[in-house]
Amino acid sequence: MRLSFMLLFVGNASFASAQSVSGGTSVLQGGNGSGLGVVTDVVGTLAGAGQYVNEDPVARSRDVETRVFAGLDVTLQAARTADRTGKARPTNYPWPGLRFQGGASFTYRDRLMASLAAGWGWNGYMMTLDTMVHSVYHSTKNAELRLAWHTLPRRHAPTQWTFGLGLGMTFQRADDQTTDKDGFLTYTEAQRQQRPYLAPEIGRFSASGKDRFELALRYVAHLDPAPAWTSASSYQGSTATTQASDDHLALVMRYHLGFRKPTDPPLPPAPALDEVAMDTLATFTSKRQRVTLSLWDDAEVDGDTISVLLNGIPVLVAYGLTHEPVKLRLDLGYGYNQLQVIAHNEGRIPPNTARAILRRGKGREQLLLKTGTKHGQMLVILRS
Repeated sequence: MRLSFMLLFVGNASFASAQSVSGGTSVLQGGNGSGLGVVTDVVGTLAGAGQYVNEDPVARSRDVETRVFAGLDVTLQAARTADRTGKARPTNYPWPGLRFQGGASFTYRDRLMASLAAGWGWNGYMMTLDTMVHSVYHSTKNAELRLAWHTLPRRHAPTQWTFGLGLGMTFQRADDQTTDKDGFLTYTEAQRQQRPYLAPEIGRFSASGKDRFELALRYVAHLDPAPAWTSASSYQGSTATTQASDDHLALVMRYHLGFRKPTDPPLPPAPALDEVAMDTLATFTSKRQRVTLSLWDDAEVDGDTISVLLNGIPVLVAYGLTHEPVKLRLDLGYGYNQLQVIAHNEGRIPPNTARAILRRGKGREQLLLKTGTKHGQMLVILRS
């Protein structure tokens, strides 16, 4: 799945240097919707392929996750009539197009994401003049920086809401096309241009796993009002001049492919919990998966050594406390979580004492942990 989708993107991008203005002319007849039907089939196939993305939970995620992505935009846009003469009334229809994209995304704690992307594709247009139908497909390239914010994931919810804004540049080269069929004459011209655009979007983002699937709705609005192309048509004494900006509405599908994580070296065994009496120091709540615990000795460094376990699994073993804080990034499960601190000794000055700061998304909690060889202290964190 991964390989075939990336090859699809690369293969289509290889046509980016081909003709930038294309289209055709036909006699107006009862439409069968075949063009829209093909687009609908493509959307359904690719959207369903999201089930093949690796969404297995990651035990210990990085603060910043780097992924590469490939995507497809199914666009919808319409031209406008700039001028006309004669009895025939020109009509412009919204029409689909396709754009391909690829790039890299950088996500901070599954909440903030920055993406660098490049793309290429066609914007499609359909017009009529009297009984003649004229289609235009305009090809452009683009480069974009996109920032997005994800809502917090919820229990049993497979996706998060995502809100993004893209700032990019559209690149088009000069091209023209002339069509003469059965007395219907058209001349379509596109100038060489570089135009900035803004692209707000809203969508859903899969909430777990090394890979992620994104489905969003976006609108691309160019800041330069100049038309992307102009088409002049004439038929049986009637004329029409049509223009379009390439602004469009798009349904976007992106596949973010993560990298394999190196295996952490195994920790030495921690003291057996059944040999230590645990006292509950405090109970907290958190809506976040990732919390941070910082530990240090703010008094005389007297050789205090501790271990820390999350739900019985060691995350820090036989660590000698100093004035320099050690920071533990801890991934919580939903519901009840136990964070246990156990002393290996009591140093030269009993008891074993450590200062701690717990960050759980709402400020920070300052704690004083006092442990001994026969008793430890525990923090309870309830994740909703």
